[in-house]
Amino acid sequence: MGRIQRRRRVRCKLSCEIVESSRRRVQARVVSLSEGGLAIITELEFDQGDPIRLLISPGRGRAPLKVSAIVWNQRRTTGSGKAAGLRRYGCVVSEPSRSFLDLLDRFDPSLSTSPANGASPSDGISSRPAAAATIPVAKSRSRDPESESVEPDLPRSRELQPPPKPEPEENWPYFRVRMKQIGGPRTRILTLRARSATHAETLAHDELARVCRDAEGWGVLHIARVSGRRS
Repeated sequence: MGRIQRRRRVRCKLSCEIVESSRRRVQARVVSLSEGGLAIITELEFDQGDPIRLLISPGRGRAPLKVSAIVWNQRRTTGSGKAAGLRRYGCVVSEPSRSFLDLLDRFDPSLSTSPANGASPSDGISSRPAAAATIPVAKSRSRDPESESVEPDLPRSRELQPPPKPEPEENWPYFRVRMKQIGGPRTRILTLRARSATHAETLAHDELARVCRDAEGWGVLHIARVSGRRS
């Protein structure tokens, strides 16, 4: 039996935004990249199989990189205070773009051929060392195959671990979302299907944006799971 080819993976620290709706984005951080996905740290809550849209800041004035992925797994980060509420998500990118792979190349130490100062002019990435210097990158170290084999962020092989299929919408539970106009007396109650309470909040904001011109001036008061639309 042939050996399974390990995908490249590199550590990084890149600012990004999670796009929850056309009007709402949440700051997050990309902490690793691979040929099949990435890992992010955020305060938001996602379930396995949730789709996620990101705008990654490559640095040096470059335009944000749009990435669509699927949440593969999650775990809480260690630490205290504000850091204790953060979560680390491994996300699968099924069809990485050329721009995404170029970003991975910038952080991959295996592409450096010069023993003294990293990349040489002949290796095809001579224009990138300055960008890598402005973004903190983990120091290269000897690789331990055993420690890599238990890294939980992302699947190592699509054949062995296919991405989870999103649950059909007709199987999603109902949520009742109560919203209130900020600084005003108006309230609205929306009952809709969603994968989770977080997803229900996003859908409620999107629905409100379709029927109101002042959707940004509304906040969520309460979200509750219900048995049906008329519960």
